[in-house]
Amino acid sequence: MKALQVDRSLPRFAVARLASEWRAGAGGRFGPLRLVDVEPPPLPGPGWQRLLPRLTGICGSDLATVDGRSSRWFEPIVSFPFVPGHEVVADTEDGRRAVIEPVLGCQARGISPMCPACRDGRRRHCVNLTGGHLRPGLQTGYCNDTGGGWSLAFAAHQSQLHYVPDPPVDEAAVLAVDDPVTGDAVGAVVIVSGKVHLVGAWQALGGPAGTSARYSAAGRHAALGNAAGGKP
Repeated sequence: MKALQVDRSLPRFAVARLASEWRAGAGGRFGPLRLVDVEPPPLPGPGWQRLLPRLTGICGSDLATVDGRSSRWFEPIVSFPFVPGHEVVADTEDGRRAVIEPVLGCQARGISPMCPACRDGRRRHCVNLTGGHLRPGLQTGYCNDTGGGWSLAFAAHQSQLHYVPDPPVDEAAVLAVDDPVTGDAVGAVVIVSGKVHLVGAWQALGGPAGTSARYSAAGRHAALGNAAGGKP
């Protein structure tokens, strides 16, 4: 299958960083990202299934990687080569639409007993990001064993899946992601007066806490506001 893959190449990272000084995203032409033909990742164990991406976002962390600006601090919790893409809306093997909670916590890694954070449902604070039966990887899209959304198929654990009913459009559903890189997101699908709304609240790095976003079922309207009641 086709996939966009990042290799560990310090020279390419350096060239990408220089290119990105000219324009954001310019590092993609020179950096470690390349189009490859690979086999779909094998399922790591029980509770895993293969997902077929419908739509995948480009996170700021992805862009930083393409432009050679990602921090070397993350290398111990990344396994090369990896397929980026952790903001994903995809079809499951049984035909349902789902978004993924990308963190590869204790459940996904087959670790028992789970760490206190995972036991309390706070997987984004998992302390076992390099353990279990998976290679190191903070989340889907940075782990060699799982693949990522910048491909035709990747592997996800059942603990990561949140099923999204119709009719929210894919462009809205892809944003209902709990992302440890950009903030503490909380996504929900809410039905009000017969209309389906996708609601997300997050604290972005350097941004205001409790910001919310609402998307209409038609996907044509979006409003940003403060979760405490502030106006968009």
